[in-house]
Amino acid sequence: MTTEKENEMLMVQGDEDRDKEIFSAGFIPGWIGEGGLQPEPTNEFEGASWSWERARELLISASKSINPRVAERRNIRMANIAKDKRTSLNTLHASYQMVAPREFARSHRHTVNAGRFIIESAGAFTTIDGEKVPMLENDILLTPNWIWHGLGNDSTENGAFWIDFLDDPLVSSLKTIFFEVRDENYKDMKENIQSPFVISWKNVQELLEDGAVLPTERYGQRVKLDSSAIPTMDIYAEKFAAKSNTNPNKSTAGRLFICVEGSGYTKVDEKKFDWRRGNVIAVPSWHNFSHFSETESILFEINDEPVIQAFGWYREE
Repeated sequence: MTTEKENEMLMVQGDEDRDKEIFSAGFIPGWIGEGGLQPEPTNEFEGASWSWERARELLISASKSINPRVAERRNIRMANIAKDKRTSLNTLHASYQMVAPREFARSHRHTVNAGRFIIESAGAFTTIDGEKVPMLENDILLTPNWIWHGLGNDSTENGAFWIDFLDDPLVSSLKTIFFEVRDENYKDMKENIQSPFVISWKNVQELLEDGAVLPTERYGQRVKLDSSAIPTMDIYAEKFAAKSNTNPNKSTAGRLFICVEGSGYTKVDEKKFDWRRGNVIAVPSWHNFSHFSETESILFEINDEPVIQAFGWYREE
């Protein structure tokens, strides 16, 4: 046990010249500031939400002047409301995207894992490794890292809309992004209606309706979907009875929630974010959140838990 005099000796003595000399040599004094250790995690990202109704209007307007052959993709990013952020969360990101009638976007590949939730489609498709995969409403399509994928829409009347979700903030922070493009002849491609990269809405409904999964206080009726093709993300479907709610909880995983059907709201800390079909809610890691359903509702959840679990960092309260 140290004495009062010894404690005084251990206190940092201010010395501007000493510290300047350390800075000028390319170092930082470890006794200045709080350092990297703290009792609990902090996250500068905030709870946030984005409106599908408004995004649809903006994409239709942008379709008059933005050509995906030039811009690569016609999408609008869901940037977090926290200052100077261009992504939804520190590890995950979401965007709304559109492909117009009779429009095609060239194929590309990247080291980012991605998926897309289809909001509206009547003839649109994605290509995955040289095969056409139909975009069906409420399906989720997965595009693993470094797999070729393009976009097209055979409809002559209707645009197609979806939500992209990606781990590009994580990959970018690790400085491991690679990207390539190529042109493909979509007309000669065979169609694959049983692609292993599709999470079918029909199957999701069957999982939620079989009665084997009971509601929990944290998540409601929740089933894990097969997202093993994109190993940095887990995907869940969550069903809520009308006028129900979950208890507040927090964890070291970041989460994106997409409203598939129904209406309600999510509280992140003390802020309330409404949701209905197509809206997206971002819940940063170590922020309290809880769901409140007004009608019977289904949400998709995308989280970064596999990454956090892999390093032994997962905690929840």
